[in-house]
Amino acid sequence: MLTKVQPERFFIGSVTLAFVSLILATVGIKSQLFQNIQYLILLFSSLSVIWIGFKAGKFIFITNRLRKQALGWLITATFSATLWLFAQKDIQSIFPVLKGYRKVLNTFESFALFATVVCILFALILFIVGSRDSKLDRPGFIERSLVNNLSSKIAALPMVFTAIGVFVIATLWTVYHSFTNSRMLPKSEFVGLGQYERLWSSDRWYLSIENLAIYGICSLIFSLFIGFMLAALLDQKTRFENTFRTIFLYPFALSFIVTGLVWQWILNPDYGVEKIVRSLGFDSFVFNPLYNADIVIYGILVAGLWQGTGFIMCLMLAGLRGIDQEIWKAARIDGIPMWKTYIQIVIPMMRPVFVTTLVIIAAGIIKVYDLVVAQTSGGPGLSSEVPAKYVYDYMFNAQNLGQGFAASTMMLVSVLIVLIPFAYLEFGRRKHG
Repeated sequence: MLTKVQPERFFIGSVTLAFVSLILATVGIKSQLFQNIQYLILLFSSLSVIWIGFKAGKFIFITNRLRKQALGWLITATFSATLWLFAQKDIQSIFPVLKGYRKVLNTFESFALFATVVCILFALILFIVGSRDSKLDRPGFIERSLVNNLSSKIAALPMVFTAIGVFVIATLWTVYHSFTNSRMLPKSEFVGLGQYERLWSSDRWYLSIENLAIYGICSLIFSLFIGFMLAALLDQKTRFENTFRTIFLYPFALSFIVTGLVWQWILNPDYGVEKIVRSLGFDSFVFNPLYNADIVIYGILVAGLWQGTGFIMCLMLAGLRGIDQEIWKAARIDGIPMWKTYIQIVIPMMRPVFVTTLVIIAAGIIKVYDLVVAQTSGGPGLSSEVPAKYVYDYMFNAQNLGQGFAASTMMLVSVLIVLIPFAYLEFGRRKHG
């Protein structure tokens, strides 16, 4: 049996789904389905409003508890309807001054019509809920969604739209076009899994995955180890702590391009480390990782560790400073060695810090591109290729958007494969524990 809240949740969810479908149609997914489905979904939303009104059994207007809020949505609907009318050619012919704003008005025409319908539905549902729950002590679901803290929700809308547009819609748009034969420009000519078959038959793609795995595993291990060790040393109330902290953190202030160029000079055999050591009399010394295809990824790793380890050190140091000093005193009184105190007590207490650090490091690993371009440009040959560079080269240099979209989609899938189990273990355990 349906409870009172379930139809209300269905109403809010269907309106949200209709808005998402409108965005999908706007950003370039031009199938007939996404051109019209939002209004079909709003039809179901209207039916849910009728159903809620039928179950309420009464409709009060003058003494309605939510009449001011409902009238506010009606005023918004009137404004949206006016904007939609101004976008019509017949109205623009009557008011010639509107023709100068034709492009702007046409851009917002579909959104204005959608907003008009949605605001009318919101006003109706508030009139119904205000009639039904005239003496409600605790606000219901609809009232919490459309009335409570409405100003803060409206203020958050730009950020919400940005997040939806940049992260959700752009991701869906990319996945959609990865199944097409898009070349220089996006197009909707489906080729099924053709782009993915070509991707996984490419030796260049396999090499980029291998390099990313080596860089990622080594970066995770060494960043955490070195960062924690530096933080532990600075936590011992070292003299000139501020100076050392600044020195260690300074590389993080540099861009990856600058870091890559600096380490390209340092590792260059003509005037870098090899040149300096040979000038000291060691003529047989060889150190040119950026010119050796077998170890070039480790030369890039050194530059990445040099830049990022200081930031990891600061995160770890903040976590260590959050440990109660009484714990250290109790450990010393009990005669527990310092290394055992760190392993058995301190590190388990710093679990949230380690989780945050892992997320930051993982994000940097997936995005590694600047270092590779600045140091080696993917060379020697293709020996330092990484997935991000593969995507960039195919999308902009080879003008093969479909292949680049397929590669970026596989990067997204690899992230989700790691993230979803971790999120389930992390948050599921809190929920059930």
